[in-house]
Amino acid sequence: MNYYELKIEGKDVKGFVRNLHKLGINLYNIKYIKNSVYIKVNKIDYLKIKKIKTIYKINIVKYYGIVKYKLFINKYKLFLFILSIGLLLLILLTNIIFDVSINTNNKELEKLIIEELKENKISKYHLCVSFNKKEKIKEKILNKYNDKIEWLEIKRIGTKYVIELEERKKKENNNDYTPRDVVAKKNGIITKINSTSGEVIGKIDHYVKKGDILISGSIHKKDDVVATVKAEGTVYAETWYTVTVILPHHYQEEKKTGRKKNVININFLNKTYSLNGKYKDSIKKNIFKIKNLLLPISISFDKEEEINVKDQVYTEENAFFKASSIAKNKLKKSLGEDIEIIFEKKLKTNEINSKIEIVIFYKVIE
Repeated sequence: MNYYELKIEGKDVKGFVRNLHKLGINLYNIKYIKNSVYIKVNKIDYLKIKKIKTIYKINIVKYYGIVKYKLFINKYKLFLFILSIGLLLLILLTNIIFDVSINTNNKELEKLIIEELKENKISKYHLCVSFNKKEKIKEKILNKYNDKIEWLEIKRIGTKYVIELEERKKKENNNDYTPRDVVAKKNGIITKINSTSGEVIGKIDHYVKKGDILISGSIHKKDDVVATVKAEGTVYAETWYTVTVILPHHYQEEKKTGRKKNVININFLNKTYSLNGKYKDSIKKNIFKIKNLLLPISISFDKEEEINVKDQVYTEENAFFKASSIAKNKLKKSLGEDIEIIFEKKLKTNEINSKIEIVIFYKVIE
């Protein structure tokens, strides 16, 4: 319901208010100030008061309800119209792609990808596609050219698409038959030998040093060398490592959820009001901003990426689990994903200022 706050001025405003009561007019929030009174009435009662012939001065000082917003819209309709057109134009322009870049030196492959992207409406002066559609296009291209492309990513940066890719390298036939040995590349205890060519010298459960021959290219018959071949095979051994991990006592982890959206924000003084909602925690990148040099107000078009923020406090007791995960990832990054960790032991833990240092020993099959 619509309400009006009225200011009534005159000699005997209290008497005038009593007369309004007698006429059955509902009055709210009555406040007397010297020769004036402030009252709140609904729209119907306001129209009744307006018909009364009186010498009292009656003015509307405040509006409540829908009428308040109607008056605001009528007063600023030109500004709101221009603002709406500007925002629509801004949204349109920031969702049009003005450039597509493919990071590859292979001109033939670049041409193929450009054609595929055009067929799927990813090209200059087209509207950007949704995240799900972009992922489907990526999978389609990968499946179609799986003999040429190892990995592909389509990134949208503002009004530009950047396509990152890695070509699939074709395996060359190795026709090198030069005689050679397979030797140990580091110290360890042999656990398994798979030989396809050559004479196996190494023995299971035996300790070998770096450079020792494991599979020989010289084929012996008793004490005589009867042939020389290119020795081939795979030897697995137990090796040993110590990994040092340093963790802060207090750690804050930000993990992206994969959810993204474009947000329109109105910035007034030191406060920000979002027109289409915003994430609780996010990484924000400003794309475009409209500022007024005279007024403390601006409109910004931002790209937000949702994140989950996790606070973790590490102690000597719970830090080992995190350190173990980091250490194992370090080993796999250094030695390869196919290693097998068969033993793990914490050697020592040191507290250094606001950090915890943990040293872990590993036995690995590689």
